[in-house]
Amino acid sequence: MIDAYGSLYWFYVLTLISVPAVVLGLLEKPLRAYSRIATVVMVVLIVGFSTGQWWWLLGFLAFELTLVKGWLRYRTGHENVNPWVARVAAAGATLPLVVIKVGNLFPTLSVGFLGISYLSFRVIQVVLEITDGLITVLPLADLTFFVLFFPTLASGPIDRLRRFQQDADRTWTRDEYVYLLGRGLTMLLMGGVYKFVLAAWFTTQLDWAVGWPATLAYMYLYTGRLFFDFAGYSAMAVGASYVFGIRTPPNFRLPFAAESIKDFWTRWHISLSFWFRDYLYTRLAMFLMRTKAFKGHRTAAGRVALALNMGLMGAWHGFQLHYLLYGLYHGLLLVGNDVYEKKSRLYSYRHHLAYRLVAIAVTFQLVVFGFLLFSGHILAI
Repeated sequence: MIDAYGSLYWFYVLTLISVPAVVLGLLEKPLRAYSRIATVVMVVLIVGFSTGQWWWLLGFLAFELTLVKGWLRYRTGHENVNPWVARVAAAGATLPLVVIKVGNLFPTLSVGFLGISYLSFRVIQVVLEITDGLITVLPLADLTFFVLFFPTLASGPIDRLRRFQQDADRTWTRDEYVYLLGRGLTMLLMGGVYKFVLAAWFTTQLDWAVGWPATLAYMYLYTGRLFFDFAGYSAMAVGASYVFGIRTPPNFRLPFAAESIKDFWTRWHISLSFWFRDYLYTRLAMFLMRTKAFKGHRTAAGRVALALNMGLMGAWHGFQLHYLLYGLYHGLLLVGNDVYEKKSRLYSYRHHLAYRLVAIAVTFQLVVFGFLLFSGHILAI
């Protein structure tokens, strides 16, 4: 078992297994077959045979792949599907993640495996797109490769199947691959600086920030560590993906330059926030609009869907209290942001420089307090 993106040994192994991919890319040969072989090898090394995680992973794959293939066969044979049958299929795809998150509430239990959250979201996405009729053909090998693609196994970002397949099936020209390789190496280097230099520095500074007098300092230091560690992992995952010909989308885009909480969630953990927007929030809002309680009240339904969406995003991190509070906090912020943009006259000044600077400063303070909740530090004092 090796620590993905966390040790020199990992980068040594990544370099060795990337060399054939680089040669194939420069020779304008297809990368798909070799990328699948590399993924199998790297998943084995990341998870490790000697850990219980391996059996959890195999069980997860057996259950989820069977579910997806069964649902695809059923869906293609039925033009009109009962909505409750579709919901059962989506719930089935979510079940392993829920079981493992609940199991993690009990420290004596050893359940799950590295990357369970990211793999689950890829499977749930596939199930929902089969339901919508967007996916009608899906070979088992393609599905397995998408779910397990090793650069994004442990740290995301969460790619989309149809976009992923376009890259996986493509043979790049030499010039195109040279660009991908250069971009990938740049992202790997940037991610390494983020994680091993900047995140490491913030981590060393956290040791003294204990107790109430230092909570304010802890809030900012923890934000720095969280961002550079997570953004570092994500950048390296994107970089490694590019080396293997997969243009995994970026996960961060100057999040602390956001001018509102809504803007922040288009910049922070982009693949996750957009996943929730496309596959959960939209469906929740439409469902609520059709219910008697919200029929004819689109705005109220949308705001309730926003709060529920963020609450579930908090639960995705774990069922511990601090994660649930974090999700609830951001749900309320997004609802407040929506009310402000629709009701406040101040919002009409949003294009003025002074307004934008104040908006960035206020948003940053709201965000870092949210990370203090996320850390659980405030609950432990």
